[in-house]
Amino acid sequence: MKQTLLFLFLLTFVSGFAQQSQDFAGNWFWESPDGQNTMELQLEYENQNRIVGNHCVIFYQGEKTDCKRKDAGAFTINLVKIAKGVYDGTIESAVSFTSGKIRLQYIDREKAIRFYLKEVPPGEFYMPKEAFLMR
Repeated sequence: MKQTLLFLFLLTFVSGFAQQSQDFAGNWFWESPDGQNTMELQLEYENQNRIVGNHCVIFYQGEKTDCKRKDAGAFTINLVKIAKGVYDGTIESAVSFTSGKIRLQYIDREKAIRFYLKEVPPGEFYMPKEAFLMR
């Protein structure tokens, strides 16, 4: 009986820890290798299967930006869970106000997320095609 209770406790503890290690909520950052471009994502859980957030991308050492306006109420990122640690959805460009399709994937061994622009927004936008973001 004691072994069963100990096993259940450890299983609950480990599974809870594993879920915490894939937490997308918070601020994530990327900088291009040449240092001229940066991206920040601010993400939060709407529920266990949906993530919302905002982005701010700065290209060409600050000459071009794609960031949400402070007065805007809606989120620029809307994601739905498609698999463990993988979310697909849309990102709205604050430059052209059009949406592209993205995927975020948690990379556990690196404690990072992979941003992948699956379909570029129509019109003018500033976002990397792929980026690995860290906290």
